[in-house]
Amino acid sequence: MLPITQKHISEDIGREIKSPIHIGDLQKLGINQQQFVEYFANLFEELSWDDYDPRRLRVEFLKNAFPTEADSINALFKKYFLGEIDLTAFADWTSKLNEEQRAKFEAIQPWRRRSVAKFDIKETENGYQVERALVPKFEQAVDSDDYRSWPRVFDESPKRHVEHSLFYRFLIKVFKLVKTYQPEVKSASFTAHFMSVKSTSIKPGDNSPEGAHEDGAAYIVSALVINRKNVVGGETQILEKLSTGKKEVILKYTLQPGEFAFQADTGEELTFGNDLWHHVTPFSVADCSKGEGWRDIIGFDIVTLT
Repeated sequence: MLPITQKHISEDIGREIKSPIHIGDLQKLGINQQQFVEYFANLFEELSWDDYDPRRLRVEFLKNAFPTEADSINALFKKYFLGEIDLTAFADWTSKLNEEQRAKFEAIQPWRRRSVAKFDIKETENGYQVERALVPKFEQAVDSDDYRSWPRVFDESPKRHVEHSLFYRFLIKVFKLVKTYQPEVKSASFTAHFMSVKSTSIKPGDNSPEGAHEDGAAYIVSALVINRKNVVGGETQILEKLSTGKKEVILKYTLQPGEFAFQADTGEELTFGNDLWHHVTPFSVADCSKGEGWRDIIGFDIVTLT
């Protein structure tokens, strides 16, 4: 039964987890869950495709196809990933693909739609002030040789998607949740990621192709699930990185529409004591006769200011 917190997890695994975790739902936050989910349910179809994922996979494909030339291919990766050059830059290799390889290569197409929006929240004498800010580039605070650290540009979420009382209410409720762990926090920025991920009978949906990871924020809502259409799987996992370097799964939970996973994300091992990571497993089509499957979520990276 929700909520599930680090205290419940500590009891289940037999050792103490101090870093914040909260698996909950909108209703228990004091938000009309049905109204929230119904409002956002159809908005994901309006999002633009994320071209960064297939660019990365095409380069990986060519490196595997031509292993002795992997360094030369990889030298072009960053410019291609960022859209500074197009696929013709790889003509020396794509022209050598056999028929079977070419079919697989051309099948690498976008499977994730997304948009982003940033909001600054400030605690005032009269309550909470929420203001929208631009997100010119999206960069994650990870190692510089990690492609996620490279500046990506996504569409700004349309006004009617995010500048809404229900959305603002959720931001404030999560900000209050942050303050239960760090009462000294007076303001924070929330970067919201609207993501719609497709699964087909041939290819599972995957919203975490990099595996277990951190996002580089103080706290995250790894997912507020809005839709699960014709899918099975997509299990949220929270892991702890131990002193040995091993990552141990400490929670498995499949979020349903209206449910969310909140946790401390980066640097929390210094603040609270446990190094938390997160992952979501791939998901498959539940009934192939009904076509594609979709998992639609809103994720949040939260940077705190004192």
